[in-house]
Amino acid sequence: MKLGMREFENTMFMLRVQPTTLNIDKFAFQGDMFPQPIDDVAWGLPAYLSTDFNMFFVFAPNVGGRWAISCSQVEIKDGNQVTAMSETVPTGMGLNAVNELSPSSAIELITYLKTLEVNKLCYFDEQIANRFWKR
Repeated sequence: MKLGMREFENTMFMLRVQPTTLNIDKFAFQGDMFPQPIDDVAWGLPAYLSTDFNMFFVFAPNVGGRWAISCSQVEIKDGNQVTAMSETVPTGMGLNAVNELSPSSAIELITYLKTLEVNKLCYFDEQIANRFWKR
C-alpha cells in the first residue's frame, strides 16, 4: 500500500510507547515541535496547517484501548486557538487528505512517522483500523 491509494486509508500508526511528560521529547517533529496535552490522556501535534485545511496528529488510546496516532481536522482561530476538532480517523486517511493538497507535506509527515518507527516508538498496521472505524 502506498500514500494516495484508497487502501492506504485504513493504515494506522500504532504506538509501542505511550507518550508522557518524561518522554515527549522523543516524539519531536522537525526537531522542536512537541505533542501537547489535549486532556488528561491524549496529546495533539499540528501535522498540517493551511488557510483552508488543518490537521493534527492525535496520540491517544483510541484503537481498542491501544495507543495510536490518528488524525483530526481542526478549526483554528486567531492563529493558534483550536476551537473545534473532528472525530479522529485512521492515520492513512489523514495522510491521504494532506497528500491531495500538498504531496510534499504528506511525504514530510510519512518521514516523521518512519523516524518514530526506526526509533522503535511506533509501527504501521494496515489492518487494525478495519475493526475500529466504520465508513
